[in-house]
Amino acid sequence: MLMSLIEDLTKAIDIQQERQNREYQEMMGKTLQERVAKGLTLANVDIDIDFYDEAPNDFCPYLNGNDRFINRVVVFCGDNVSRFREGAPVVLSNGRYRFKLSIEEDLLDKMVLVSGDFDVKNNYIDALEYPKHGWELNTENLTINQRLLGAARDRIYGNYILNDAMESMLDGTLDNKYSLVTVSASNNSSQDTATRKALGCSHFHIIQGPPGTGKTYTIARIVKILVSEGKSVFITGPTHTAINNCLNAISVLIPDKSRIVKIGEKHQAEEVLGNEYITRKTRLPITDYENSMLSRNGIVIGATPYALCYPASKKLQGWEFDYIIIDEAAQMTIPLALAAMTYGEKLIFVGDHKQLDPIMPTDTGNRLFVKSIFKHMIDLYPDHVTMLDQSYRLSKSLVRIPTRLFYGNRLGTARQADNKEFVSFRCSGEAGRILNDPANEVLYLHHEFDALGRSPYESEFVADIIFDLARNGVELGNIAVITPYRAQVREVKKALVKKGILINDSLDDVLVDTVERMQGQEKDYVIFTLANSNPVEVEDRLEFFYSPNRLNVAITRARTKFIMIGNERVFMLCQGAEPTGPVGIGMKVFWDYFNFASQIHSRSEEDEW
Repeated sequence: MLMSLIEDLTKAIDIQQERQNREYQEMMGKTLQERVAKGLTLANVDIDIDFYDEAPNDFCPYLNGNDRFINRVVVFCGDNVSRFREGAPVVLSNGRYRFKLSIEEDLLDKMVLVSGDFDVKNNYIDALEYPKHGWELNTENLTINQRLLGAARDRIYGNYILNDAMESMLDGTLDNKYSLVTVSASNNSSQDTATRKALGCSHFHIIQGPPGTGKTYTIARIVKILVSEGKSVFITGPTHTAINNCLNAISVLIPDKSRIVKIGEKHQAEEVLGNEYITRKTRLPITDYENSMLSRNGIVIGATPYALCYPASKKLQGWEFDYIIIDEAAQMTIPLALAAMTYGEKLIFVGDHKQLDPIMPTDTGNRLFVKSIFKHMIDLYPDHVTMLDQSYRLSKSLVRIPTRLFYGNRLGTARQADNKEFVSFRCSGEAGRILNDPANEVLYLHHEFDALGRSPYESEFVADIIFDLARNGVELGNIAVITPYRAQVREVKKALVKKGILINDSLDDVLVDTVERMQGQEKDYVIFTLANSNPVEVEDRLEFFYSPNRLNVAITRARTKFIMIGNERVFMLCQGAEPTGPVGIGMKVFWDYFNFASQIHSRSEEDEW
C-alpha cells in the first residue's frame, strides 16, 4: 500500500508520454495533404523574422557572420484552418532548418511565433539570406511535462510521511475536520460558509463554483484573511489565465505589490501586466525571496504547478506553503494536481465538475486518469463540499436551463432584474427575429450543410446579428462569439471583417474564441455557433462535440442574451439516445436542452427537410 501511489504515478507519467508519442507519430505519419486538411499542419507558408540585436541570455553560444538569434517569426497564412492556438508549442521547419517556438498571437491572416527562453539558444539563422518561402508548421511533441511530473513523483518517493498523506487523501480515508472560525457576514451565505470552512479545515476543503457565483471573489476573500494572518499562499491552476484572474481579484482586496507575486514569462502574465499591485517575476527561489523587499508577513504567489517541480524547475525552489489553492481544479488531472499538493500544509480545491474536464488519456486502467482531481475529491468527500448557489451573472430566465440540466435545481440567481425589459431592436430579417424575441436564451435552428467544423453560413449569420447589435448601440466589447472549433473562430473573424464590423487584425473588440477559452468569462450577448451539420461523420470526436460540460459552459456565459445557432440535425440525432457511456449521456443532455430551449426555426425559402 505504501508504494501504490508512487507506482500509479510512475505508470501515469509513462502512459501519458506513450500516448502522446503514439498520437504524434500517427499524426506525422499522415500525408502532408491529410495533415493540412485536418488542421494539424500549415504547409508552404511564407515567413518574416525579427531578430535579437545580441544574445538574449547567457546560455546562448557565440554566433559568426550574419547569424542572429530569432526573436519573433511572422507566419503568413491567409486560409488558416489549423487547430493551432495561442500559447501552443510548435516546430517551424524548412529543409535543414528546424526551430522550436510557441504561438504568441493568432491573427486573421497570420501567426506570430516567439522563441522561448530555453529554446532560443538553438534558434538562429542567417539574418540576410534565410528562405522566406516554403516553410511548414507542426505541433511540437513535448517531454517537459513528463520531466516535471517525474520531479513531483520523486519528491513523494523520498518522503514516506508525505506519501501516506497523499495516499490517504486520494483513497478517501483522510480524517478531515473543521475548527470554528468566525468571518464577517455578507449577503451570500454560501460564500460565507465556503470561507469559514476553508479557513477552519484541518487538511482540505472543496468549493464548487457554478457559473457566475463569485468563485474568484471567494478565493480572494479567503486569501485576504490568510495573508493578514501572515500565511503564505500558493495560487495555482491548469492555465495562467485562471491564475492571473485570481491574482487580479486578490489585488482588489490587497492593494500591495509586496504581497502578491506572479511567476511566469511575459506572455503568461497578459491579464496582470497593467496591475500595479502585482509583482511579476520569471522565478523566485526561496533564497531570492529572503533577500528581496517582498513581504515576510503574509504573501500570495501565483504560478502553475510545474513551477514547484524541483529540480526539473527552479522557479520556486525551496518553497513550502501554508495553503495551496487550486482554482479550476475540475480541469486539472490528478498527476498534475499532485505536483502542487505536496508543497502545502492545507489544500483548497475550487472548481466545478459540471464545466470543462481536463484532457487526459482514456481506458488506461490507471486510477489517476479516471477523473479530474476535483471530481475525484468531490466523489470521495461529498460532506466536505460547499456549493456557491447564487449566480450574479445569470438572471432568472438564463439560469432556468442550466440549474435544471446540471445543478439539480440548486442554482439560483442573486440578480433582481430578469432582463425581460429589453429595448426593441431596429432590425429585420432572421437576425431581427432573434434579437427581438422576448426570450433571453434562443436556439436558432437551420438546415444548411457546411464543412465539418467550419460553417460559412453560420459565420455570416453571426456577422449579421453582431452588425444589428452594433447599429442598435450595443458596444462590441459586450459581445462574444464562441464555438467548439478553432477553424470556425477564424471563419467568424473573416465574416466580421467582410461585413465591415472589424478592421483586419483589429479583432479585440468582439471576443471570438473556442468554448474552452471562454470559461471563466462573461459578456452581455453571447452567440454560440455549433459549426457542424453532421457530427456523426467524425465519430472519433462525438464525445467532444456532445460534451454536456462544454454545453454548460457555452449556455452560461451571457448576462443578457444567449443565442445558439445550429443545424437541426445535430439535435435530431440525439432523439432516443440511451444515456449510457459519455457519448450517450452527452446526446441525452443535448436532446433535453433542445426541448427546454426557446426555439426559432429558419424561414429561409431554401430550407428543405
